Amino acid sequence: MRFLKKSLILLLLLALLLPLAPRAAADAELGDGRFAGKSWQEIVEDFLEEHGANPARVACGWCNTVTGEEQYFNGDQYMISGSMYKVPMNMIFAEKVHNGEISWTTFVGAYRYEYAQHATIVESNNDVARSMWEYLGGYQPYRHLLAPYMGEDPDTVDEKFYENNFSTPRQNIYALKLLQTESERFPRVIDKMLEAEPHKYFKAHEHTIDIAHKYGYYAEGSRLYLNDCAILYTEEPCCIVLFTDTVPEPYKLLADFCDLMIDYSAYSTAARREAERIAAEEAAIAAHNRPAPVPAETGAPLPGGDPGAVAPTAAPLPGDSPAAENSTGSAFGRVLLLILAASAAVYAALAALRLSRRGKLRLVPALVAILLAAAALVLCICPQRGAAEKPAEEKTAALKGDPQGTVTAFFDAFCAGDYAAAYEKLSGVSTLGLENAPPAEDAAAIWRAMEENREYRLYGACTAVQGGAVQQLVFTTLDLKALSEAVKTATEAKIESLATELAPARVYDDEGGYQSSFTELAYSEALAEVLAHAADYRTTVGLNVRLVRSGDDWLIEPDSALYSALTGGAVK
Repeated sequence: MRFLKKSLILLLLLALLLPLAPRAAADAELGDGRFAGKSWQEIVEDFLEEHGANPARVACGWCNTVTGEEQYFNGDQYMISGSMYKVPMNMIFAEKVHNGEISWTTFVGAYRYEYAQHATIVESNNDVARSMWEYLGGYQPYRHLLAPYMGEDPDTVDEKFYENNFSTPRQNIYALKLLQTESERFPRVIDKMLEAEPHKYFKAHEHTIDIAHKYGYYAEGSRLYLNDCAILYTEEPCCIVLFTDTVPEPYKLLADFCDLMIDYSAYSTAARREAERIAAEEAAIAAHNRPAPVPAETGAPLPGGDPGAVAPTAAPLPGDSPAAENSTGSAFGRVLLLILAASAAVYAALAALRLSRRGKLRLVPALVAILLAAAALVLCICPQRGAAEKPAEEKTAALKGDPQGTVTAFFDAFCAGDYAAAYEKLSGVSTLGLENAPPAEDAAAIWRAMEENREYRLYGACTAVQGGAVQQLVFTTLDLKALSEAVKTATEAKIESLATELAPARVYDDEGGYQSSFTELAYSEALAEVLAHAADYRTTVGLNVRLVRSGDDWLIEPDSALYSALTGGAVK
């Protein structure tokens, strides 16, 4: 009897919790469930609560330097920054080196700047730092010069900015973002930040990414201001800063915050890319401007295909099929049935438990509760699966063999670079001429990038049309036109920069023009830089792949739309 009672309770709990499982699984796919459905503010609040830190004594910020997204907690609250000011201060001097106003051997007070940079960032030497701001005219003039590097107008910035190295998270994030995105203006600053305090503060834990940081420490009586700011070299570099004012276990707080922001950065990037992927697929399909489904015998043309092709007898896109118009009623019926079954299960279970307290647990109500709870579970698990699969079975019932399998086999092989296997699935052609890498090294690099950035996804079922079948899908590859434009722009910039860096004999010919070896070098370096971010030039297109019977098998009948997609738009 005790076993039956426990079984009843377990089944009821599962019936209530099971609908939440798909959401948890989806969150897990995107990274960390700690972040799903929460704002950045809520994430930080939860973090501070876990660590027992007073939110009023903490200020922090995060920024993705690729997308420009910024998040702040007490972002405009002035707090004592300690030695973190030494990063933007060195940005002033490093830019002077970049502009030729001073050199690495220029004496800044009693120290050559090359030493002063290392001493202030890596060793956090306050005496050297003081000589640097005195070189700039004293504390107030130095802060006046510092303001623009922190996103402020020196004439209108809050007076607090001029007090005891006060600053805000927003100001520090501005400086870090500027440093990361325009690092050539500030030579060696990031290099020194990478050297600083390798096992403390934000870098107290082991990490698989590089972290360029500068801590801030200031003690005043019983108060301890412990801070850190950093550039995290995650997949998309991010900047973080954390100020603390006398909080419990501040060193642990700093280390754990860095870990949290590394995880959040990965989650944020994955979530955005998933949203972009879905949007790209939807846009690719919408680009076809597919008309409403019509019978094959009407001869309506297939969008994006050959003039002789006709529309499928049923559209494969989810939600667009004729059956979808009546799906709302059936879905409502399933939900109603689920509610009734779950309610009956709860009632029967409560009845059984009530009887058990009196020592009169009966087998019949117990079994009814178990069976109805089990029925509720079944409905939770597969209410939509059956609804989704049935129309597909009806649509493909007239198609003998496995035309969809042919499409899958072709694109699996093509994306894997097994061109021989892919071509076996084509009708009327033995090759598309895509299997051989070009002999030129630069062209081969583009060819390899194309191979590495292919993927596809089927959309709906394969449907019968007059004379064959059609499978709709979305295909992702590199957009060669966009890639070429990017390489052209990068090459022009590279020619300009290399012309100032290399000896004239390597740049110009006897007539004052560029040597061919020089322009080839500029092109190769530009191409390498662009291909390092090849995924930025991915494009997704929607395709209607036409298939024809060949004996007992199905083969793909290639058209211009398919060939253009496979070649990244190189052939129209």
